[in-house]
Amino acid sequence: MTRYRIAMHRGKPSFLVDGRPAALPSYCACAPQWKQQWLAAHRHFAKHGRDIFWIMPNGGWNGEWGTTPFWTGPGRIHDTPLEMPAEYMGLDQQARALLEIAPDARFFVRMSDHPPASWGKGHPDHMLLNHQGKRYESASLASDLYLGELDRYLQAVTRFCEGAPWADRIIGYVIYPMGEGATPLACDGFLFDQSPVMLEKFRAYLRTRYGTDQALQSAWRDPQVRLDTALVPGDDDFRRRGQPILHWPEADAVQRERDYFACQPPLFRRYLETMLAAFRSAAGPEKLCGVDAFKGNMAGWMTHPIFFGKGWKTHYGDQFLATGTTGLAQLLDHDALAIVATPHDYRCRWPGFGYDPEGIGDSIQLRGKMMLVEEDQRTHANDERGTFGSVEPGEEEAVFYRNLAASISKGHQTYPMDVCVGYFEDAGIQGVLRRRTELEAAHVDIPRADVPSVVMLVDDRSSLYTDFSAEYNDLAVIRQRIHGMNHCGVPTRTFLWDDLRRDDFPACHRLFLLPNSYLADESTAAALRDRLFRNGNVIVFYPGSGITDGRTVAPDGAARLLGIDFEMYDYEYPRFVTVDGWGHPLTAGFGACDSFGDTHRYGPVLVPFDRSAAVTSAGQPSRKALCADGRPFTRLGTIALDSGKRRPGLVVKEFGRGAAGNSSPGIRGAGDYAVVFTAAAPLPARLLRNLARFSGTHVYDDEDDVVYADATMVAVHAVKPGPRRIALPDRCQVTDRISGTALGEMSVIAFTVERTVTRWFSLAPLR
Repeated sequence: MTRYRIAMHRGKPSFLVDGRPAALPSYCACAPQWKQQWLAAHRHFAKHGRDIFWIMPNGGWNGEWGTTPFWTGPGRIHDTPLEMPAEYMGLDQQARALLEIAPDARFFVRMSDHPPASWGKGHPDHMLLNHQGKRYESASLASDLYLGELDRYLQAVTRFCEGAPWADRIIGYVIYPMGEGATPLACDGFLFDQSPVMLEKFRAYLRTRYGTDQALQSAWRDPQVRLDTALVPGDDDFRRRGQPILHWPEADAVQRERDYFACQPPLFRRYLETMLAAFRSAAGPEKLCGVDAFKGNMAGWMTHPIFFGKGWKTHYGDQFLATGTTGLAQLLDHDALAIVATPHDYRCRWPGFGYDPEGIGDSIQLRGKMMLVEEDQRTHANDERGTFGSVEPGEEEAVFYRNLAASISKGHQTYPMDVCVGYFEDAGIQGVLRRRTELEAAHVDIPRADVPSVVMLVDDRSSLYTDFSAEYNDLAVIRQRIHGMNHCGVPTRTFLWDDLRRDDFPACHRLFLLPNSYLADESTAAALRDRLFRNGNVIVFYPGSGITDGRTVAPDGAARLLGIDFEMYDYEYPRFVTVDGWGHPLTAGFGACDSFGDTHRYGPVLVPFDRSAAVTSAGQPSRKALCADGRPFTRLGTIALDSGKRRPGLVVKEFGRGAAGNSSPGIRGAGDYAVVFTAAAPLPARLLRNLARFSGTHVYDDEDDVVYADATMVAVHAVKPGPRRIALPDRCQVTDRISGTALGEMSVIAFTVERTVTRWFSLAPLR
């Protein structure tokens, strides 16, 4: 039997087939019910040598969404699938048809976690339920009954596949949950599952944690609550309990909500392990297991309003908390998990933007696991034209080469995917994809290593210390990545905060963005001291950094962690910072009225405190905290607060020899670094570019283009016409990777952008 596994090869996670590295560029069409169109789409890809395809149990049997021939109702799971009409394309029919098209075809098997509609009707108490009374068609993660039948279903499908004549062609099994790593309730922006089975699990958690009614009453500040009668909170309950709730609240104001969120991670882990164990037990260790989940790149993701333009809430719930996917690092370390497959970010698919997976691909790659980016790139070729940033005529090369260059530079793999069929039914698109197949095959043995990049560190647990809303993370994580990081002319990486503790965390990076590092405890202080406060690094702290010790909200933790004096205003306020501190490298190129920020209100407002500033009695009072290092910071920008108070909104302070790019001589080591604090988010691309230079990070491009790079390549995706000069870190032998044309030795690559384009270059150091 052919053995498949994933292992690091030449600096990147790679598929190994019987121990040999291999390119496995695949194609997926999720509509086998449209048999002729489905077959035609696969024929296009087979013509240019692509022979890795996805097959799936065809849902919708008997008119019920989620029903397959293997799971047809409550308790009705079939090891031998039910006989279907002749026109039905089941797993066996799909595999046999694809083997006729491509005799060397191999397969991924794609499945869902969705129960048959009749299952939900038969077990309503086991289905997700929000506080407004909406019952979903997806089961609660608290349902033992659902997980038991899901396990039997996945094993039945897997055993069927493993017993088929084409079993040796199966590479692995990947499950695509309906909520794609979140629950559908969380995708709607709700936080709390009110189903009876969740209530039962929540009460069991409370009994284990508190033991007595008196302990629960004390923690919740509620003399009426009892362990046996406590209820799952409603989404807005904590806002109605008599005191204002700011974005960063005191812990005792939201303890019952925090208890619910503490109950969720074990349930999500059990759900994940149920799926992985089902595949492993039925297929054995020779086959790979994967899931669509781990959306660390999407902290702040407001799914349904972004998709449908409706359902906006004043406070949209955080999906990590609602689903129990906090502690992503531990979940990613699961030994049975080999593949994470997620779509690319729906907000920014058209030309001029970056190509990022929804999953936190850099953390996945760091663990030697495969990040598969589902390239459901809508195009002009079918009736979904105009949706989700569809590719229009003339944009094919720029977009599809961008997508591949982005994936290869980060050690990921991308694959074209049709939600229905027809996205790629165009000769120009197929021509690009044909060349991409060749490039992927050639890439297998090309070494990869990170180069200094703009690194965002996402703390996936941080929303526990907030009012559980998504809007701030939308600004500081998603919009920062889309509109700032991806246009600053420097490669970017997004890792989990927990990755800092790994011995294999890349040592080359110098610029770190901390959008949601709220907790000021000894663990945070140790990670900063041991991993970041050294080597001339520049660390950018965002609003709320160090604002809580887990119980109390105060400026003291920020002053202690950052080494900057702070004051705090106990209200919510819109954030705009105007750049007005001239003469510093970080403000080079800014105009006299350049500002950044957003009208979203959040608080308390934490701002640096200037000991020499004039004292004012106007407006609201503040709480102050002075740091041990009394040296002043450098003020780069101003924020206006109540009564028009002018307060520092953007500051920098250097320690030891300071930032590596500050023009001062000397080797940087432990204790040599710079801290930047911003009171508003997101930061503009120009400021990120200046921060990169200040940290000693090489800047490739000054034109707000999208840049991807590793040690052997640089790619530039550009839409604005005009000349380009791409500065290389060293003089190199340069080759156009797409055409294969040798361009000679150079330290600057010059070309002119006339229309939307992706230029991709191989770099070989001179000997």
